[in-house]
Amino acid sequence: MGIQERRERERAAIRKRIIEAAEKIASDKDWDAVTIRAVAAAVEYSPALIYEYFSNKDEILLALMRQGFARLHALLAQAVDTAQTPAHVVEAIGLAYWAFSLESPTLYQLMHGLRGVSFGTVETPPEALACFEDLRGPIERLMVAAGTHESRDSEEQAELYWAFLHGLVSLCMNQRIKGGTKRASGLVRRLISDFIQSCITPTAASKTRTRPVPVTRR
Repeated sequence: MGIQERRERERAAIRKRIIEAAEKIASDKDWDAVTIRAVAAAVEYSPALIYEYFSNKDEILLALMRQGFARLHALLAQAVDTAQTPAHVVEAIGLAYWAFSLESPTLYQLMHGLRGVSFGTVETPPEALACFEDLRGPIERLMVAAGTHESRDSEEQAELYWAFLHGLVSLCMNQRIKGGTKRASGLVRRLISDFIQSCITPTAASKTRTRPVPVTRR
C-alpha cells in the first residue's frame, strides 16, 4: 500500500469516527447536543482537527443524513431482491421502511428534519433519490402488471406511499398512536395492503379511457 493510499484510508477512518460519534451523541441526548466540541471530546481529538474534515456542525449532520439514506437504500434494495411477486415487493419495501424507522429513530428524524436540504430538485442528495426510486420502481411494475399504469402514475403513487409511511412513523414516534408501536405495526400492514389494492384497482379516469366506444348501427 502506497503512502497516499494509506493517508486516504486514515482520513476516511477518522471521518467515519466523527460521523459515528455525532450519531451516538444525538441518540444519547438529542441533535442540539451535537456540537464540534462535543464530537471532538467523544473521539478524543481537538476541535481544530474536526474542522479539518468538516467546516461546521451542519456539514457533519448532512454527511450523517446521507449515510442514513444510504443505509435505508441498502435495506430497500435487499427487500426488492428477496420478494417474488410485484405485490410482495411493494409490501416488502413498506415493511423495510417501517423497520428502519423503528431501529434508527434518531437518524430517521435527522433524515427528514434537517433544514436547508431540498428534495425534488437537482440538489437532492443522491442517496435520497435512490431511496425514492426503490419505492417508485416496484410500484410501477405492480401497476404495469395490473394494467393500471398511466403516465406519471408511478411517481405520484410513490409519493403517496412515502407520505403514508412517513406519516404513520411520525405519529408513532411522537406517541400519537393509541397502543404504541405494537398497534402501529398492525396499522402499517393494513396501510400497505390498502395501498397495494389502490395500485391495482383501475381509477374512474382509466375506466373511462379503456371503455369501448359503442358502434352506432344504421
